[in-house]
Amino acid sequence: MKDCLSVVWIVLILWQISCNSNSTDAVNIDEGIDEIPAEIHRPTDCVTQGGKAADTGLKVWCWGDITIPEYFEDNGIEFSNGELYIDSECYEKQVSKAGDQLKFRINPTEPDVGSWCSRDYNMRAEIRTAPWDIRHAKGIEEWFGWSYTFGDDYVIDRNNQWLFFQVHPGIEGASPQTELMVIKDGQFNGHDAGEIYIVNAANGNEYHPTGITPKAGEKLDIVVHAVWGDASTGLLQVWINGKRLYNKQVATVYEAYPWGGNAKWGIYKWPWAESNGVQQSLQLGITHLETYMGPLRMITLRPGDLGYLGNSYSKVTPR
Repeated sequence: MKDCLSVVWIVLILWQISCNSNSTDAVNIDEGIDEIPAEIHRPTDCVTQGGKAADTGLKVWCWGDITIPEYFEDNGIEFSNGELYIDSECYEKQVSKAGDQLKFRINPTEPDVGSWCSRDYNMRAEIRTAPWDIRHAKGIEEWFGWSYTFGDDYVIDRNNQWLFFQVHPGIEGASPQTELMVIKDGQFNGHDAGEIYIVNAANGNEYHPTGITPKAGEKLDIVVHAVWGDASTGLLQVWINGKRLYNKQVATVYEAYPWGGNAKWGIYKWPWAESNGVQQSLQLGITHLETYMGPLRMITLRPGDLGYLGNSYSKVTPR
């Protein structure tokens, strides 16, 4: 009976999101409809109203009115009143501001890695929700919306893959439960280096192609919607540039770690942790990676909260 009720519950989630016919902002996730109506992309002034990882409701960060603090000989520092955290290995200035955007830039060999860092090369420039190891209970719903721009000198790395979004359970040595990955050559049959893949490791290491291969200077508008749960209660949906690319009732938490983790954005290029990975990129003439992130909007809701399992796409979609 419990399993039957769980299935009914998740079907109701999908129905509520796809069948809100009274709203012009409705997100229709019917198999035959892939595009989000253009009218929901309304320009608006951005005002920071953030919150910590466990805080519920809409949380917004506008980088133009947020200060990135200086820090030295450490992997990161909290900012925005402790709501977010810089996670950088190993140069302290790999996350910075560029106008109203965040800038992520990694050069694996410059500057030299300080003796205080456990890594041999620079390989991570991310921000994440705080505090760490949040462990969202099953049933908690989250929406994430942001724009992500590839630098003007971006070159596809045919030899090394990397991530620009992940949700991590907080367990050392565990893989992220959810990822947006840029793949390398030979990683998947029939798919070339540079394509974005949606990864749901919580669902048996599922890798889902998007058909999107960004070019230098290209901006992507991204929305991710998750209900943290097992195969009968979890939900994962992903849109890029208004097109729905993934929509499944599916496990979104590990069986061994049954919770939703902290979300992270930026650059995580783990092959650059080792000399071989760095040299493989240098052989292609790739000396660095630079990207940018627009304002971040996210929603966290618990069962029973106002708006829980409703259609919140228009509240987080990039403006």
